[in-house]
Amino acid sequence: MERKSDKVRRLVSEGRYKDALRIAKGFRLGITKEQSDEMTIGYECMVNPVFYQSIGMDTAETVKKAIDTIQSLYGNKN
Repeated sequence: MERKSDKVRRLVSEGRYKDALRIAKGFRLGITKEQSDEMTIGYECMVNPVFYQSIGMDTAETVKKAIDTIQSLYGNKN
């Protein structure tokens, strides 16, 4: 049975950030509130960009921050 954190690592290594963020945004252990918030809002900007653009958010930048966060937490540490 694959643990959620291992699945997130696999998805990140495959470049499937939306799927990885869907899972990781609910994690609480080992991440800061800021990291959690970045992943959550980044995922939300991926699934509903029109809404977030309508309230003045730069969705591309927000998604980039979320991807950077998930890569730093769950990407390869070579």
